[in-house]
Amino acid sequence: MILSWIFTLAAAIPSTLGHRNRIQDDDQMIVISDSTDSLNMEDFAFADKLTKEELFGKHIPVEVVNDFKSDIRLPRRHKRNGVSRAAKLWPNARIPYAISPHYSPHERALLAKAVKQYHEKTCIRFVPRQAGEPDYLFIGKVDGCFSEVGRTSGVQVLSLDNGCMEYATIIHEMMHVVGFYHEHERWDRDNFIDIIWQNIDRGALDQFGKVDLSKTSYYGQPYDYKSILHYDSLAFSKNGFPTMLPKVKSATIGNARDFSDVDISKINRMYNCPLEKSVTAPFARARHVPIYSPQYHQQYHHKYEDRPKIPLRSFDMQQGPIMPPMAQVPSQSLVVSSSSGRVNYNTNKPAANSQCEDRITVCWWTADRCRSPAIYQVMSSLCPKTCKFC
Repeated sequence: MILSWIFTLAAAIPSTLGHRNRIQDDDQMIVISDSTDSLNMEDFAFADKLTKEELFGKHIPVEVVNDFKSDIRLPRRHKRNGVSRAAKLWPNARIPYAISPHYSPHERALLAKAVKQYHEKTCIRFVPRQAGEPDYLFIGKVDGCFSEVGRTSGVQVLSLDNGCMEYATIIHEMMHVVGFYHEHERWDRDNFIDIIWQNIDRGALDQFGKVDLSKTSYYGQPYDYKSILHYDSLAFSKNGFPTMLPKVKSATIGNARDFSDVDISKINRMYNCPLEKSVTAPFARARHVPIYSPQYHQQYHHKYEDRPKIPLRSFDMQQGPIMPPMAQVPSQSLVVSSSSGRVNYNTNKPAANSQCEDRITVCWWTADRCRSPAIYQVMSSLCPKTCKFC
């Protein structure tokens, strides 16, 4: 009788006071055993006081925080079969959530700022999880930055560890939760970017696959270089050289610190948000402006390698990285081996550039190597502003 009363009392205790869930994620068992919490009015008030520096300061790429692991987690069976699971919508655009109590007031304010932006610009609603609600999003410091794409069943984990607590990273990961993959994984991405397989870390080759059109939708929106979900040019690089470059010479990728208009439009179209919540993104034809001309390409017999069928060998420092020919690099500065397709650069002078702008957004990563003979010509072409070549 006493035991029966104890079990009845235990069952009546609200799960929000403390709960224990075990979630199998890849080879890792995630145990949620802490009392969870939700954002409060003080967090949102603090969020309004965050400075631009606190919101948009120096950004650490997600793949660096994750030590070259993906920030998209899929059930083991999908990874094994190499099939991406279709994104599932959250009913009525409502995302029940609970957060770990291990976030500081400043970190809670960053979370509140991200939530507020979703509420103001879309019809997505992050709402505190109700007692006994089985399907919800748990936000905690688990292991780096990661989320699943779209809604799953049961407790769904959004990991925002210490290195992930930046506004841009938070809204990036939350957009995965809403239901979107990375922009460079679009099925039509080869019309807009070049993937340079030779420079990709062999353990990250699967980060540059394409999502089947049957698994996702672009909602009538153009490829978006400015998307918060677009990685930068050095993402998953094994040697400090670009892994992808935009075909549009004036474009940069991976420098977004907030939603683009296209991001907002896609979210609102995905969830059929009311028009007053929608930001209409411009419709545009794909611009097929190559980063190098066909004549230049043909003259030097250079071509990108196809996606490797087997893991690449470790990078050989003596051979040097493989770089794409740049339109603004003078032909006399290049020495190309027609047999290997490898491009070497003379170091006589930096390439001429009509505008003093960097071509990639992570020049700071290799700024200390601007005048290194091995990459001098490359840095003068990609990072003239950072390297003070102009």
